[in-house]
Amino acid sequence: MNAFNPRILDASIRDVTGCLSDTQKADVLLHALQHLPLEGSRIVMENAIQSFLQVSGIPPADVARALLLRAKTRIAAGYRTSAQQDLLAILSSDPTNQDAKAVMQSEHLRQEMLIREPDSPPHFSAEVWREIALYLPKRDLKSLLLVPHALSRIASQLIFREIDLHFTASPEPPRADNRYRDIHSDHDEQELDTWHYQRSADILTRILVDPAFASQVRSLRVYAVISDPSHTLAFQTGMLINSLPKLGNLRSVHCSGNRELINPMLEIMCASNHRLYSLSINLANRSGDINIPPFKHITHFSITSEGANSTSIYDFISQCDVNLRSLVIKNTNWRFSTDVISVRHLTIIDFQGCFSADSQVFSDILSTGHQLESLTLSGILECTLSATLRLYRSSLPFLTHFALKIVGLHRHVMDRDLVPAILEFLRDRKCLRSFHLIVPSADHRRIGFDASAWGVLPSLINLRSLCISYPRDLSPSLAGWLVPRSVRALTMEIMVPPAEDLLLFMNQLRPGIPPLLTFIGMTNFPIRSAINLVDNGFSNVRVVRIDESVWSVVRLDDGSIEMEQWPYRRIKYHTVTWLESLGCEDAIRHLV
Repeated sequence: MNAFNPRILDASIRDVTGCLSDTQKADVLLHALQHLPLEGSRIVMENAIQSFLQVSGIPPADVARALLLRAKTRIAAGYRTSAQQDLLAILSSDPTNQDAKAVMQSEHLRQEMLIREPDSPPHFSAEVWREIALYLPKRDLKSLLLVPHALSRIASQLIFREIDLHFTASPEPPRADNRYRDIHSDHDEQELDTWHYQRSADILTRILVDPAFASQVRSLRVYAVISDPSHTLAFQTGMLINSLPKLGNLRSVHCSGNRELINPMLEIMCASNHRLYSLSINLANRSGDINIPPFKHITHFSITSEGANSTSIYDFISQCDVNLRSLVIKNTNWRFSTDVISVRHLTIIDFQGCFSADSQVFSDILSTGHQLESLTLSGILECTLSATLRLYRSSLPFLTHFALKIVGLHRHVMDRDLVPAILEFLRDRKCLRSFHLIVPSADHRRIGFDASAWGVLPSLINLRSLCISYPRDLSPSLAGWLVPRSVRALTMEIMVPPAEDLLLFMNQLRPGIPPLLTFIGMTNFPIRSAINLVDNGFSNVRVVRIDESVWSVVRLDDGSIEMEQWPYRRIKYHTVTWLESLGCEDAIRHLV
């Protein structure tokens, strides 16, 4: 019988090489590597050559052959920089090596173009530096732009993967926030507007004339104001529309402005066949609809508006039903249409709108949202929810974030089991990382909110972010100890105590505060000095929020602290970047 088992050959090779010395084994390995294809074998080649070079006593000619093999494989895989290092090593030991010179000639390289090793410890290749830079926050990448090193070019490429464009004048903060005007004078804001105008023009021009730069852009965010008294928005919009077809690798888009800006942007991106995965729209107009063309690959969609008609928006959502995984809808007049939205496919829901008396939103979400990881609901309740929450007590097994903000209650709603039902729904959920519960102070009794609402907190042992209303009947000396020790970001909506009790309240709360807390927020709290809040209760935090104002805590070398107030633009546009740079990632949901 002519039968052959391939394993016998493998075993024979292993037995034979087992009888050889390390130098002989290296010779066999080098001979075998010459038969490997250059394409698709880089990892095998890298490991084999690295082990080959570890063997002592190998002839220099064999070392050169091994380095040449690795250089060819790296070139085939697109790693030209590291291949140049191998070629340079070969020519350094043998300047007449014809094989290395042939590879250089075929790749159009000259010897003076090769990256030379400095008289210092070996440096990383550009590919390794790029992998390292991918883990750095944007603020650190900006610092690397000033470094005279290959990192500067890599940082520039990574920074401009995400582009923010701010069109025309600075956004005016609400009148209640006039304190921001103390930070930037009108003159400073005019200079900042001029800077943004020039910056936007420079970036859009670079996109138009530099295809390599345009191909790097993955994310684009555009912010434009409603009014345009200087008539500069039309010019900027024109440049943007001309630039969009050049962004062939664009994957994420956010646009905040009026329909005259948003509609042309969407039409151009659809016509250019952009493979968008994320689309976020902030419609500034109170009236007027937008028409969203079909994007087949959308996995995240966000819409924020004050007016507009929900029909066209829900039509678009229904078209994205198969791929959509994350959905954000913020419009106080809209209802969550479960007839159109396929909840069973979603992992993230953030809805701020209307919950009518006949609403089935909660039952539909809890019964079909098996994949939900984040659930955020906000609005005026016109229906009772406690029975639904108790019916689906064990639903949403993968939930890591739960937020409910009750803006108000309809006068006919009386659901004193609501908060107890929420607490039972969340109790002992070890996967929960973030919990927000904000209720109107005038309706505590109508929904059953009292000190027992904080009783569920110790069971949430992995909680890192907590934003919660403070009940009137809860002792501050107990409240701090109820907060889980794992919490890093804490915001409390305080029912205002008498002015003379402020210091007493803080002194009683302080002993139980989690030791690893990095962010503290207080709303409706009659204290306007952030440094007093730090001195009297939260000495280890890095960021402080009081109502709508935010401060960074700066610790000086002599042990004293200073408070740096955040300007309006930082809070509105750069919150995530700054919180990440300060190590307060868990507080992002508290400010965004």
